[in-house]
Amino acid sequence: MRAIILSAGAGRRLATMNWDKPKCLLPCPQGTLLDNCLQALSQRIRDVVIVVGFRSEEIEPILARYPLEIRTIANPDYATTNTIHSLWKARQYLNEDCLLFNGDVWFEHGILDQLLASSRSALAVDLKQCGDEEVKVVTDAANRIIRIGKDIAPKQALGEYIGIGKLTASAARKLAASLDQFNTVLRRTNLFYESALDPILAHETVLASPLGQFRALEIDTPDDYTRAKQLWRDISPSPG
Repeated sequence: MRAIILSAGAGRRLATMNWDKPKCLLPCPQGTLLDNCLQALSQRIRDVVIVVGFRSEEIEPILARYPLEIRTIANPDYATTNTIHSLWKARQYLNEDCLLFNGDVWFEHGILDQLLASSRSALAVDLKQCGDEEVKVVTDAANRIIRIGKDIAPKQALGEYIGIGKLTASAARKLAASLDQFNTVLRRTNLFYESALDPILAHETVLASPLGQFRALEIDTPDDYTRAKQLWRDISPSPG
């Protein structure tokens, strides 16, 4: 199994707090968001692919700290594309069981153990009332995700996909084909990668994995970061 981390974006929405680095370098109790992810992986998985873009030279020193087999892939068009293009750049590695991470997520490490315990594909979901901005999921009676995206009506959603998921090799290969369709045929390179994940849900079983006792936050805005710092004051960091 390998892990794929998407950290190419510029994080333009954080400009109001004078943050001009990749969002994955935001400080958190474990060092940075990227440190938190790599610490979790270093105890579970060795094969890591990270897609970089904005100020990638600042990410390299962090990667060198960890005893992992890390490959970096550049998305030079990070300023004009979105995660659907960044993940497409790593499509050749979507050929076996894998974990997917958005680089701007802080999470407690037990979430990975829950995903890895599943024999099926599974996405970590925060069971909550969502707004318009979150990537939302809809499930059926068997807990299978049947829709994913930002355009889902909040009242129809089970909760928010937090940007951490596990895909079986079969699902990963189907996602790679869907990413190719969006990037090379439809030329829709400015979408979130969940737009390419949504069409394969009719052909692959992907379960919703509730966070349960664990916490996670996607940090996309200064308000998100304020909430994250409050969360870190209220709970002890995960020991890994």
